[in-house]
Amino acid sequence: MRRVPSGPLLMKPGHGVVEGGRDPWPMAVTISGSQVSSQVQYSSKHVHSLACVQSRKFVAPPAFQQTAVERRRAQLSVSSSALASSSDPAAPAMFIEDKFEDPIHQHPDNPATHVKATGRIVAIGDVHGDWQKTIDSLLMARVIEINEEDEIVWSGGDAVLVQVGDVMDRGDNEIAIVKLLRALDLQAKQQGGAVHMLNGNHESLNVCGDFRYVTPGAFVESALFAGLSENELSDWGLLARVRYAVYKPGGPMALELAKNPTVLVVNDTAFAHGGLLPIHVNYGLKRLNAETAAWMRADTTAEGGKAAPPFLAMGDSNSVFWNRELSKETFPSPYDRYNACNKLKQALAKVGAKRLVVGHTPQVGGANCECEGQVWRIDVGMSSGVLNRATQVLEIVPSTVAGGQPVIRVIREEDYDPSFGF
Repeated sequence: MRRVPSGPLLMKPGHGVVEGGRDPWPMAVTISGSQVSSQVQYSSKHVHSLACVQSRKFVAPPAFQQTAVERRRAQLSVSSSALASSSDPAAPAMFIEDKFEDPIHQHPDNPATHVKATGRIVAIGDVHGDWQKTIDSLLMARVIEINEEDEIVWSGGDAVLVQVGDVMDRGDNEIAIVKLLRALDLQAKQQGGAVHMLNGNHESLNVCGDFRYVTPGAFVESALFAGLSENELSDWGLLARVRYAVYKPGGPMALELAKNPTVLVVNDTAFAHGGLLPIHVNYGLKRLNAETAAWMRADTTAEGGKAAPPFLAMGDSNSVFWNRELSKETFPSPYDRYNACNKLKQALAKVGAKRLVVGHTPQVGGANCECEGQVWRIDVGMSSGVLNRATQVLEIVPSTVAGGQPVIRVIREEDYDPSFGF
């Protein structure tokens, strides 16, 4: 579409394209061969002590499973009559979250749950380490320009961009994309906009230490990020240990991903990687965000242990990260569709939102909506590591009339002329 700086420009510390050469991420881990070998053992046994991942499903340790049961009982104790007692549509979710407040929810680095947008809201799906498709998406969304110095700069004004998770895996430029989106967020904020990244199941897999979907190029990228020299890149055992040190809870990339929300609500639009069910809202969106962030930061609990990931965020096929119930292009039966749409309707009502935007499941027919426009599915498998499909972007334009409905549309590659716009 346009000339695009290559991904490796952002791979090494100190190579920030849009940061004027200043690396905004000081390294928080020292990597040397003997030190890594003694402190980090990359094995399934060691990884499963954090979070057991089998057959693409999170399996919680027994103690955490018991905690999940207790939490399930607690959330079911919230009465529907109490939730219906307020006339404020946003109050129910806040009521639930306040009910479960504890110090972990007050951490200053916890991601935001509710934010406001004054201009356009633009959403892009799973990019899976594909630098070129990420740039294509941002250009198509009209939020970046590439200036004469070959720098990528924010041009979206007060637009709010949401990337719905799964930057990790299947592509070579994961850290480069994260650094780019963070730098664009700093620029966007100066113009009244913002860039938000969600966590998806592939972010959680990497923090768990599950690297089965990591490409050789991404192993190299994380090694260069950690400060390894080029002559050390042929030692694949070292690259695996270094990646584990970079992504493990408390590692520099885990700390960066901890800033991403699990669920985000922008005005009256909710965003989640896989899905949003009433059980998630009853648990508390702020609580889900806080507890996922605490796990990634390796926070210490009041009992002296390490924070565990919330089961409802990443525990099974009903979790926010893994749910696909709303992403079926063809439902098995009218009953399945009715049931899925009805649960979504309940969840949105409790959040005070009118629609949900999800990724996670590639839509063979392209980005689309279901449930009378209550859910938009925007993962089109664009990454060259997935389906290598044409880029598509979702745009929500606020109404110019007070009380009017926003204009929601899917921008497709064939709609876009890089020289003249639309």
